[in-house]
This record gives sequence, structure tokens and C-alpha cells, in this order.
Amino acid sequence: MKELMYTPDTGELEARIATQLALSRMFATGGENLKQTLTSLTQAYLLWVGEMRETGSDLLLNQLSESIDSEMKDELTYEFNRLFVGPASPSVPPYESVYRSEDGLVMQESTLDVRKWYREEKLSLSSPSNEPDDFISTELEFAAYLLACALELYQKDHVAEALEYLQKYNTFWDEHLGLWLPAFVQKLSFFSRAQVFKVIGEILIQTVTPIRQGEGGLS
Repeated sequence: MKELMYTPDTGELEARIATQLALSRMFATGGENLKQTLTSLTQAYLLWVGEMRETGSDLLLNQLSESIDSEMKDELTYEFNRLFVGPASPSVPPYESVYRSEDGLVMQESTLDVRKWYREEKLSLSSPSNEPDDFISTELEFAAYLLACALELYQKDHVAEALEYLQKYNTFWDEHLGLWLPAFVQKLSFFSRAQVFKVIGEILIQTVTPIRQGEGGLS
């Protein structure tokens, strides 16, 4: 694991936080609310595109924007449920332990380790959905929380403490998100019948990444 040795641009942090939270809400609120959550994701990803200007970002933004109006709501709701919920076994289970356990089961060792991370930050799950701790929405929200703590500390000129939170974010990515999100996105790309979910997979790969040495400077 590389040690963080610089302070990232605050605009980049804000864009990461907004996009990760928008992705989290999309998975948390389900297919019935996709029009609203895709609109929020489009707005958040627009910030990312403006900050980062990565190759292909404009195309993904356009595809995401077009999907809100061009694809039928009922069809997207059905596809969301088929991919991530059920009632049959979902094609792309949104839980870390499925990708990291030998038997592909939920509530495994990685689930318990994620719970330790939340408890160390004195956080507890408040969702009535009874999802496991390693549900993709919860992990993304936690990652955004760590970045938000770092951003707030930077804004108060507490740079050393801010760097600690950025290092926590990197470690959480190294030990959890980075170990299963690529496989999740690969599976999503293979099984999705709607382009918008493939775009969402690409946005996950772009925006849920570690923050490493030499990637920016504080503005």
C-alpha cells in the first residue's frame, strides 16, 4: 500500500463525494426510484467531468443523460431488480462477500470486517432494509463519509488530520472496495441488457478509486 504524500484538489474531493453518494443512493432506493436517482447521479458526475476531464467521461455523461428520457421506466425498474435484487437470484449481487468468499455467499468474513470499519468511526446502520454491512450502497456511503471528513478538516486547516482520513479511505479501498468492485462491474457489463447500467459500471470504476501520490494539489 502506498502512503499518501500530498493533498488533493478540494474540487476533486467534492466531485468524488457527490458521485459516490449519488451511486450509493441509487443502489439503496431501488429500481422504482431510478428516474430521480439517475438525475442526481448525472448532476454529480457532471462535477466529476468538470474537475477531472478523463478520456471518455463526456461520452459517459451523455449516455447517462440520454438514458433518463430514452429508456422506459418500467423496463429499467425490471432490469434493476433482475440485476441486483430478485425475486430470483440476482444476476449481479451487490455484496462484497459474494465476490470474495469461495462459495459466493453473503455474510462472510469480509462482511464482519466491514462492520469493524463502521464501528471504529462510531457509525451504525440505520437502514430498515436489513441489508448486510457489505452492501454496495453502504460501502460507497462510507467511502464518501471518509472523504467528507477529510474535506472538512482541510477546510479548517487541519491538514495532518485530513491526511489521516484520506489514508483511511485508501486503506478501505485496498482492503475492500478495490478487491471486489472490478469483478462486480465486469459481471454488470456482461449481464446488463440496458446500456445505462453498463455506464454506471464505468462510472464506478472511474470515481471509486484510491487517491495516490502525485495525482493533484490542494486549491
